Amino acid sequence: RMSSKAGGDAFLSGSSRGSMAYLNGEWKLHEECSIPLDDQSFRYGYGAFDTLRTFNGKIFRPDAHIRRFQKTLKAVALPQPFSDEEWIALLQECADRNEGIREKWGDHWISVRVSPNTVIIEAQPIPWSQRAHLYRDGAKVSTPSIRRTPPECLPPRAKLHQYVNQILGDLEVKGNDPEAWSVMLDTRGYVSEGKSYNFFIVTNDGKIKTARPNFVLEGVARLTVLECAKDVGIQAEECDYDLHEVYQASEAFITATSLCVLPVKSVNGRALSGGVPGPVTKKLQAAYSGMAGLDLVQQYLDHLGSSAAGKIVQN
Repeated sequence: RMSSKAGGDAFLSGSSRGSMAYLNGEWKLHEECSIPLDDQSFRYGYGAFDTLRTFNGKIFRPDAHIRRFQKTLKAVALPQPFSDEEWIALLQECADRNEGIREKWGDHWISVRVSPNTVIIEAQPIPWSQRAHLYRDGAKVSTPSIRRTPPECLPPRAKLHQYVNQILGDLEVKGNDPEAWSVMLDTRGYVSEGKSYNFFIVTNDGKIKTARPNFVLEGVARLTVLECAKDVGIQAEECDYDLHEVYQASEAFITATSLCVLPVKSVNGRALSGGVPGPVTKKLQAAYSGMAGLDLVQQYLDHLGSSAAGKIVQN
């Protein structure tokens, strides 16, 4: 059996020790959990997952995450052991069982993972201090030479334990600039997605664009931004667009479960003209904060100057 104790604290992303996790019907300390060595997700990548986050201890949009997760399980013939309502109850139970350490962590990720013989629900801290400056300064984005796996080879709308393609792109980008965030192109040359996040541009006339959903994972943060855009009167388009259009854009931003709306300051070394964050990005951050019930930007900025606590896996 492979234990989460293997590799010490580095294996636990530096800070999950002491949290409670669900493993095949039992609640255990994270460091006491183990999986069989013949687990097919570990051996072959045959597994699925979804990652949610809390705001003030309450999971955000669990219904949307679980609908996507159930579709992923069905698409790749993995077990569906629980109904939507049962999954949501278990996820919130995980958050509740870890409420005692939320003061130490702040809000956290709640992840669910399923393979043919394993079900895991776990809490992980969000790396607030490592990311706080990005909400003030913006993120640098680079496109690697490695292209995103096309949908005729692997369904991008299924959130699977198949991230080597994105990881290789991320390694290439960070090999050139450790602070850069990878956004891949697809095999047709159009903008795709990052390792665990979607990408948007803002055109000079204030419209937002993001890749079509049949070529990327339909992120819940992506969905939330599209809904926010409609609510505040910003025109949104899901379409094919290339780097030529990116270089004309006034703003850009990344969306992800924990990041929500992260402003981008440059793409492949080319600064964006609209400011960091630009007016459209700010408007969407405010609308997203309204849905979440707290100021998502300030939650990060409150950690400026905090000491980083180990290497955290991006989700």
